[in-house]
Amino acid sequence: MAEQKEKKEHLFCPYCDEEITAADFPYCQACGLTIFYCPKCRKPFLRENRENKVCPHCGAEVKG
Repeated sequence: MAEQKEKKEHLFCPYCDEEITAADFPYCQACGLTIFYCPKCRKPFLRENRENKVCPHCGAEVKG
């Protein structure tokens, strides 16, 4: 029986390229930013405040 290795997914901050551990996601400890992903185009963006409710890339509504 072949031994299965756990595949660990590596996540990187789209702004500073530092690795983000799954436990810290979506917060980058290196640059101190919280990363949001658009539900439509899946591109990362910053939400500096809660009033920003649209994706800057595609204009999709972002809730939460």
